[in-house]
Amino acid sequence: MTQEPKSISRRRFVVYGGAVSAALVVGGGGYTAANWAPAETDELLRTTMGDGMSTVLVVYGTKSGCTTGIAEKIGETLAAAGATADVVPAEDSPDPSAYDAVIVGSGIRVAQWHGAVKEWFLGNASALSARPTAMFTCCLTMATEPEKAEEVRAYTDPLIEESGVTPVALGLFAGWNESARFSLPERLILRALKAPKGDFRDFEAVAAWTRETAEALGVT
Repeated sequence: MTQEPKSISRRRFVVYGGAVSAALVVGGGGYTAANWAPAETDELLRTTMGDGMSTVLVVYGTKSGCTTGIAEKIGETLAAAGATADVVPAEDSPDPSAYDAVIVGSGIRVAQWHGAVKEWFLGNASALSARPTAMFTCCLTMATEPEKAEEVRAYTDPLIEESGVTPVALGLFAGWNESARFSLPERLILRALKAPKGDFRDFEAVAAWTRETAEALGVT
């Protein structure tokens, strides 16, 4: 029998986060800790999928590699829908003005998108406002406390307000808790919270959202 993920409150996250704060450096992109890097580091995905007339840029930000798989599934689904999708990390600084539409997303650290994708988003706000743009957020809370979906959605509100970009769609996806992918301080927090371990990404849900969003982007 599959055991349901146990709840994790944001209040408990803040409390336990404070307990290890001396070991952390907290920035806009999340936690970093010298000499406490994850055991494994995935290569960032850079790929083109499909050969349709409509072109979509899929930009993502990730630390553990979780959001890479989400972005890849989005690209695959767009290609199947008849578009050409370029899937690239925000660190590559892609030019959105070269595309008909954009989908951009990130994992979450300290209730914020990762720094690289936030910087890219704000730096390209004018181009994003000039074409259909969708956003997505990948967060473990969507697996452990799905009733807090509105709280997760609100993580993008400051970014939307500052940029002036109005997304045509906003996806919310569950993430993972794979210990080897996180720094020691992050593992300590997750362990203290008794966060369920595993990969909770629902790729069928990602594909369904992408197919629906493709219509809003005008690329089908």
